[in-house]
Amino acid sequence: MKSLIGDKSFYKRLIAISLPIIVQQLITSSVQLVDNVMVGSLGELAIGSVSVVNQLYFVVILVTFGVLGGAGVFTAQYFGSKDFDKLKQTYRFKVIAALVIAVLAFVVLSFFGESLISIFTDNPVTIAGGMDYLRIVKWSMLPWAMSVSISFTFREIGITKPLLRISLITIVVNTLLNYLLIFGSFGFPQLGIKGAAIATLISRCVESGLFIILVYKKGQVFNSKIKEIFKINRFVLKAIIIMAIPLMLNEILWSTGQTMFMEAYSTRGDNALAAANITGAISQLVFVIFGGMSTGIAVMVGNTLGENKLKLAQENSKKLIFASIVFSAFMGLILFGLSFFILNIYDVLEETKQIAAFNIRVNALIIPVVAFNVAMYFTLRSGGDTRSTFIMDSGYMWVIQVPAAYVLSRVTDLPITMLFLIIQLLEIPKMAFAFSRYQKGHWIKNLAVANEDNANALVG
Repeated sequence: MKSLIGDKSFYKRLIAISLPIIVQQLITSSVQLVDNVMVGSLGELAIGSVSVVNQLYFVVILVTFGVLGGAGVFTAQYFGSKDFDKLKQTYRFKVIAALVIAVLAFVVLSFFGESLISIFTDNPVTIAGGMDYLRIVKWSMLPWAMSVSISFTFREIGITKPLLRISLITIVVNTLLNYLLIFGSFGFPQLGIKGAAIATLISRCVESGLFIILVYKKGQVFNSKIKEIFKINRFVLKAIIIMAIPLMLNEILWSTGQTMFMEAYSTRGDNALAAANITGAISQLVFVIFGGMSTGIAVMVGNTLGENKLKLAQENSKKLIFASIVFSAFMGLILFGLSFFILNIYDVLEETKQIAAFNIRVNALIIPVVAFNVAMYFTLRSGGDTRSTFIMDSGYMWVIQVPAAYVLSRVTDLPITMLFLIIQLLEIPKMAFAFSRYQKGHWIKNLAVANEDNANALVG
């Protein structure tokens, strides 16, 4: 048991690294909840319209996270080994990759947006609302791509407090504009769903501008001149690509798997779709611990591996996994309590509230399991064991969870609550595989060792 509990300095460092990210994401989630409530005042169909578009956006976000995650594994380890030249090259890769993905997503959504929305619903009002939202919000992808490239890099080198301040400013701008433009307050036009999209676009531009300023002020260790943006060593590029491909494929499959779950829920009607969106918005208030967890692991395991302190990295991982489970259980209790009254802020049908309340309680009880799996995922990833992360994450989802959701939604008459419960309970068997891969120790390696042979052994 002693090996699972750190000393005072361990938790002090963990809090210093993770707490700003948790607070940042908590504030972001709270504002997203407010946005959700504002849009919800326009009715269930409005929530459905926005949630469908956000689901498509979610796929783009996770694909970007996968590609940037491949570079981020090296960012953390190169920072630990103080190889700042290669650290800068990982940042350049992130900027290029994120912008390319954003442009491709913009083109796809511009030409096929309506067809993609139609996958989730055949209600013409929901589709029309979704298109009104998409036509505007798709422009936010480019500034967001720049922001996430910078934000990820700061996290991976352990600088997190400035990210919190930027989030606060962005959130205030977004919330204020939502209030003014959705409802037409203080003489502004009443734009409804379009107003929510405009608020998102403007706040993303503000966020991107602030991040660029932050790079020039505090990002000297990785900042690069524009003329050097394509200057990436062949070895570094090869290593990142080898790492990024399975992570990108994993995020593509995982995000599309989540989309399949949403599609399965939509077979139970607009109320079920709205309830699923509300469940996600409220659950995210406690799921913010996953952002802090991933940052803590990247720094306290990834940086330590880069320093070639392999035994210490292994010891830190055990303590981080245990801390994640304990803290998530506490957060689950808070979420369970919230489920009894927080839904009163929504102006939706009572049936929708009942469905959402049940689903939120399921999430509250299952969160320690999810926390264990997430901690395992980022631990394995910190040492480059992308084969294991691929199998335990998207592989498991598409072999077990997605077929279960598809069959149950088509073959049975199970209510949406039971459908949601079964899919979430299927997270439990995943724990055994994740733990077995962790025990094998393929992830305990220093990827920052600069030799050509390492490029061919990265996926272990």
